[in-house]
Order: sequence, then structure tokens, then C-alpha cells
Amino acid sequence: MRLRGRMSVRARAALGAAAAAVAAFSAATYWVGEAAYDQWLPNAEAKALREADLMDSSMTTPHDEPVEPWNDWDDRLVHGGYQQAAYVIVLADGSWARSDRIHRPDASAESFLPPLPQDRPYGFAEVVEVRLPEHVTYDIGTPVGPNPTDRTVTFLRRIGRKVTPEQIAWLSGRTGVPDQSMTTYVMVNPIEAKAARARVRSILGWYVVPGGSLFVALVAWAVTGLALRPVEAIRGRMARIGAGAFHQRVPVPAARDEIAALAVTTNLTLDRLEHALDEQRRLVADAAHELRTPVAVLLSTLEVALAHPDRADWRAVAERAHTDTTRLHRLTEDLLLLHRSEEQPAGPATVEWHDLVEEQLAERAFGGERRIRTGPLEPATVPGTEPLLGRVVGNLLDNAVRHAADAITVSLRTVDGRAVLTVADDGPGIPAADRERVFERFVRLDEARSRTDGGAGLGLSLVRGIVEGLGGSAEAVEPSAGAGAELVVRLPLDPSDPGQSDDHRYTVTPPPAATSR
Repeated sequence: MRLRGRMSVRARAALGAAAAAVAAFSAATYWVGEAAYDQWLPNAEAKALREADLMDSSMTTPHDEPVEPWNDWDDRLVHGGYQQAAYVIVLADGSWARSDRIHRPDASAESFLPPLPQDRPYGFAEVVEVRLPEHVTYDIGTPVGPNPTDRTVTFLRRIGRKVTPEQIAWLSGRTGVPDQSMTTYVMVNPIEAKAARARVRSILGWYVVPGGSLFVALVAWAVTGLALRPVEAIRGRMARIGAGAFHQRVPVPAARDEIAALAVTTNLTLDRLEHALDEQRRLVADAAHELRTPVAVLLSTLEVALAHPDRADWRAVAERAHTDTTRLHRLTEDLLLLHRSEEQPAGPATVEWHDLVEEQLAERAFGGERRIRTGPLEPATVPGTEPLLGRVVGNLLDNAVRHAADAITVSLRTVDGRAVLTVADDGPGIPAADRERVFERFVRLDEARSRTDGGAGLGLSLVRGIVEGLGGSAEAVEPSAGAGAELVVRLPLDPSDPGQSDDHRYTVTPPPAATSR
């Protein structure tokens, strides 16, 4: 396991291909060897058929000629081309008339080689496998032939011409046997087929299997190297990007394969990372700029008071310092909440959002705000926590109160499995070109650039950050009233919510707070 973890991809691919090649070539070696054996075995059967035909010819050739070798059976076979085959000539009653190289203890052991029926035509032959009894042995007597320990052997069985009693007596020494056709069993000698199989397996096993496997491994090594070239190009480019070239992107191969998909995904990730880095840099710069003014004012106020302590109105100095410190505190709290909202996962906590909206509206009404008009407030249970969602509602209301002329409308509906909170006002509105920009950090539109009556430009950015962290969305849409501004927040409903009635209706007239658009 450790070795595999240290090996390169190319080495693992080459070894895997080599192992597969060894298995495939080994199986092919076995199969080709068997095919060679099957191709050569008919030659052995043909030789056995020639031996059987020779024996039949030797039996039926006139045997009363006075000249040798025609008066001797073995000489006749040798003269005809006999090749020392193991054979048995069986009479019609199943007894053996003649045999060579096949031994049985007595005549009672002859029944395992039955004769062919007498009505079979002359020359009929077939190949049969015979299981030899334990007491029957055979002896090849030469280095060739079947293994003498095999108990299942193959015979070619052939029926010959009809012979006379005199010919049977001459062959077997038995008299009084009627005319009949004898059956000749010749053992099929597969030595050439076995030799061919062994030769093929030797050549393939010693040369083709290792050579072919090595060739396959080298090809796999080379092909894997070619396939990994785009990966190496991606790695090299990523190294340069990691060194600071964040604007660069990895090359995308022309082939639309997995590596190309990896390169595309990597570039998308780099785009997001570069965007996040730019956002971080801009946030640091904007935060430093926003903090610089109240710090400078606070420092100037204190320096003037300290320079002329006898003429300073210390109560006014303290009040101004308190105001500037409060503003700094609010800005840092907004920055911290913005950071937390971007990291906030959608957890298991849920909030009855309609109750939270009602509480916020009641607080505004108690504070003297009379411009808010409430539309339908349908029950909606959504993911999140009360502090986060309370900040969402509060920032939307602060933004509307800051810019409304005479009326603010708030409604909460459930549509297609989502809770939709809408806050609209009849103020100067948001130009269509700025409806996305107002959700960026530290963005103020022209009417709200004054830091005395405008916020830090983080209110709506916080709204979007919190809502998107909970799986929802926030956007500025075309106002349904035709004028003013309309902000819409959508959050997914809690699936376990049993369903809400829509009888939550009330109207309040509630006072302002402050967050910039």
C-alpha cells in the first residue's frame, strides 16, 4: 500500500497495463496451445486409420504364398509400413484375435472393447474414448505416445472386410470360427499434437508473453505521459498563479474530456478567488477610508480642546467625541456582522419571520413613525436566527424610512415554497442601472452621500450577505407603484412548517432610523 502511494500515475498505469497484458497473453497462450493440439490431433487419427487399414489388408492378403514375409503376420505389417501402434483386433463374439502393446490378465478382461455390429458397412470407422480397467495396461515401448499412466485413452475403431475361418485361424490360432467382419481398435497416438501444443506454449510463454507485456507497459507509460501533459501545464500555471499572478488562468485543452472539465472548473474557481481577493482589498481600502474621517474628526476635536483647555466646552467636546465613537462602533459592528454573514451556514435553527416583522413594525410605531403601511403578513417559518433576520428587516426599514416621502409599504407572502418580504417607499427611487450596485459595500447613491444623514453604505450589503448565506436572495425590482423604490427578499420556507393561515393583517404607523441605500 505504501509503495503504491509513492508510485507516480505513469508507473501505476504501466504496471496495471503490464499485469493486464500478462493475464491476457497467458490466457491466449493456453488457448492457442489447445487450438494447435486440436489442429494436429486429426493427423494422429488419420495415422491410426492408416494402421487399421494396413491390418485389414494384411488379414485379407493371400497368406499361402511360400515366400517370406507373407507367411508371418508381423512381417506383413512391417512390410506394409506398420509403425508400432498399440492395437487390438476383436472378433464378433468380443474375444481378442490379436493385440500388441495392450495387456490384460486373462480373456475375461476383454469386454471393455466391444466389437462393431456385423451389419456395419466395410470401412466404417469412428473415434471413441475408452476408460481402461485397472488391471489392463498398455506399453508404448518408445519415447513417444500417450502417457502410460492415463486410464482414459482414445481409439480409432474400424470394421474390416469379411474374413474366412482359415484367415481367422491363421491370425488367431482359433478354429471353427465362422465368416465375419472383425473390428480393429488402434490407439490414437497424439504425440505430435502434444508436441505442437508444447512448442506453441513454449514460444508464446518465453517470448510473446514477457515481450508483449513489456511493450504494452511501455506504450501505457508513453500514452499516460502524453495524457498528463495538460495536467502538467495546469500545474505549472497554478504555480505561477500561486506566486502572485492572480490574473492568469490555466490552459484549457482542446479535447472536451475530463481534464478539460477540470481546467474549466479550476478557472471558474480562480475567477471567484480573484473576485474575493479584489473584494477583500476593496473592503480594506473602503473601511480604512470610512474610518479615517470619524477618527480625524475625533482627533481634531480632542486636540483643539487640549490645546485650549480653559476655553473648551468640555461637555460639547464629550458629546461630539461620544457621537464619533458611536459611529465608529456602529461601523465596526457592521463590518463584523458582514464578515459573519458571509461565513454563516444555513443551520437547523428556524424563525417565525412574520412575528419578527410584526415586532419590528410595532417598535417603529411606538417610536412615532407614521408613514409605514402594512400589507399582507402571511405566517412564514424560515431558516436563520432572530439577530440575523432582525438585522435584515431593520436595515430594509431603515433604508425605506431614510428615503420615503410619505408612505412605506411592508408585506410578507409565501410563494412557491418561499417567503417573500417586500419593502417599498415613495422616495426618489433607485435608477435601474444602480439596482444591483446598491447591494455592494460602502456604496451610496448621489442623494445619500452625506455622512451626516447617510449611513456607511453597508446596510443593504448586510441584507444580501445574510440572506444569501441562508439560501435566499435580495434584489431591487421595478416598483409596482410606478415610482419610488421596492426591495424584495426571498427565503426558503422551512419544510417542516405545517402551513400557515393568511389572517395576519394589521396596519401601523411607525419613526425613522438610518441606513444608506
